[in-house]
Amino acid sequence: MNKMPTLNLHIPDRSDEMQEIIGYVPHWVIRWGVSVIFISLGLILITSMLVKYPDTIVAKALINAREQPQKVTWYPTDPEVTYESKVKNAQNVVNGDTLVIETDHKLNTQTPIISKIIGKTYLLKGIEGKPKAWMLLVVPQVVNFEVQLQLPLYGSGKVKRGQRVLLKLDAYPHNEFGFLEGEISEIVPVVINNHYRANVKLIHGLTTSVGKTLSIQPLLQGSAEIMLDEQKISQRIFSTLF
Repeated sequence: MNKMPTLNLHIPDRSDEMQEIIGYVPHWVIRWGVSVIFISLGLILITSMLVKYPDTIVAKALINAREQPQKVTWYPTDPEVTYESKVKNAQNVVNGDTLVIETDHKLNTQTPIISKIIGKTYLLKGIEGKPKAWMLLVVPQVVNFEVQLQLPLYGSGKVKRGQRVLLKLDAYPHNEFGFLEGEISEIVPVVINNHYRANVKLIHGLTTSVGKTLSIQPLLQGSAEIMLDEQKISQRIFSTLF
């Protein structure tokens, strides 16, 4: 039986030369690479020394209307005492209008409860924790309001009059409605319920940063970001490190 001839190929060993070519990096690439790194670091350093970024403090924000609703609540649990509403839901009333008549059948007396403000009525059956209770609200049209901040104790000493304030209200998400802009107008230097109080003057009223005018309510809550003294970015970095 004949055997197949064996073919011997000689492949020169050039692995060392190939490794040398692959591993070789031109000097100009190294020089430019180092130069780009140092230029980038220099630009970052110069920017951090020139650009200022304001330090901030976050506080709870409240917008309180000076015209607060009038509430009348009654519990029809005593058969000897009855209540009769003299107004309907969504009815406009003025000062002196009779809202509810309370009748005491034991003493045979009637007590009228009158409206103390001008507003619109809302008749509610059942309130939180008291399903049998009735409540009548007279909600006035809000004309005057004030903006208050509840400052945390920590860092509140940095807050000063004239500092810029950005308000974000819970009822109006800022990603859709934007934020209100104001400035610190007054600081009350007394701790009240474990916080300091500051008043804010709105610069553009109830018109937000995206041009939307918000409808005011008797009470609006949210958060406020107070812009404190500006610091250069480099100062902030070094103050954090050391």
